[in-house]
Amino acid sequence: MHNYEQVLVALRRVIRATDLHSKRLSKHAGLTGPQLLIMRTIRALGEVTIGTIADKVSLSQATVTTILDRLEQRNLVYRVRSTQD
Repeated sequence: MHNYEQVLVALRRVIRATDLHSKRLSKHAGLTGPQLLIMRTIRALGEVTIGTIADKVSLSQATVTTILDRLEQRNLVYRVRSTQD
């Protein structure tokens, strides 16, 4: 097996393990891994912008916004528009 094939197999194993862990988190906590990561980031930083959250969790602002929409629908977070916008 070539080195690149070994890398691809290893990446696939990591992705599979991540998927399984995310499913377990969702089942036990009722939240996905990214949702938990975002909530932990908000807890750590307090009042924070979507851009700052996106930077901290290495996701796009659009993805963070979508996740926050879902969390807000479940009354787990709330957003307040800045008066400085």
